[in-house]
Amino acid sequence: MPYFKVILAGSGINLIFEDVPVAGFFTTRLVRADSLASAEHLAKELVLCEWRSGGAYAKDNQGSVPTLAVEQSFSAGWFAGTFGRKPFGYTFYRRED
Repeated sequence: MPYFKVILAGSGINLIFEDVPVAGFFTTRLVRADSLASAEHLAKELVLCEWRSGGAYAKDNQGSVPTLAVEQSFSAGWFAGTFGRKPFGYTFYRRED
């Protein structure tokens, strides 16, 4: 099964991160799937698990569960998928005033 990198944009959140109100984020996930469409779906589910009830960000998020959009997705080679750094975390952006 091939590896894919999926870059996602999330919006609709309302979170205070390091004393700054944020409204959205970008994140990347490396997943193993049969197809690009399956990889995008799996990457979205991995991210949403952290924002739904019981997830790491659910308690602090005063907005809704994020709406996710695929910004970019592409095949990652076997070597990068097996031995490469696994992307995680979020790059948050501020609310526009």
